[in-house]
Amino acid sequence: MQKGFYRFYLKEKWINRNIEIEETLYSKLKQLSENELDASINKLIDACVENFKIENDTVIYYKKPENEISISRSIRLRESMWDKLEKLKSEYDISLYKLINMSIKYTLENH
Repeated sequence: MQKGFYRFYLKEKWINRNIEIEETLYSKLKQLSENELDASINKLIDACVENFKIENDTVIYYKKPENEISISRSIRLRESMWDKLEKLKSEYDISLYKLINMSIKYTLENH
């Protein structure tokens, strides 16, 4: 790949699925998308999943805030990110819903 295009991904199939996302997390991504970053919410979620790691087989769950609501949303991720999520789901027996919300929370808190 040419030097000037290092920050772009190679072409890949994008796949839509309906997933519940906690409203607080979604609102933070929306704010980033509209005010700070040149990326759609789907691309931000895709980046969160790409960035997400479970280190040393240690899964850190977080407690969902008491009055938090989750809304089913159609999200579009690269096929390789869905594959990564399916692998993690199988390996750790964690739902896609939880994995995606965990990845968003992890990225928002750590980057």
